[in-house]
Amino acid sequence: MMLREFDQEQPLEVYAFYWANNPALKRHGQRMHLVVLYQGHDGLGVVAEDECEIVDPSVDGFVLRRSGSGGDIFVHWAADKDDLLDRLIDHDPGAMAEFQRRLREGRS
Repeated sequence: MMLREFDQEQPLEVYAFYWANNPALKRHGQRMHLVVLYQGHDGLGVVAEDECEIVDPSVDGFVLRRSGSGGDIFVHWAADKDDLLDRLIDHDPGAMAEFQRRLREGRS
């Protein structure tokens, strides 16, 4: 899946997406996308559906998981194991290097 933020020209690859499930939030019910915001970024950032357009809707390689909050989240295979997704969200040192290694090497 690829998206383009409305104020950017460069498309971004989506590595996970979920629906915000908190009625107290302004974006309750919106699809949220986890992306690498720019080259060299050390983790994943969030882009809400009202901030972007989907330019490639393909979700090949995603797996459906249950998030920590109990909702559904679709996760790219490379971020699916060893709590890597959580580490990328937390900008854990080394997580991005491990993620990029998995992407380079492909599925085993």
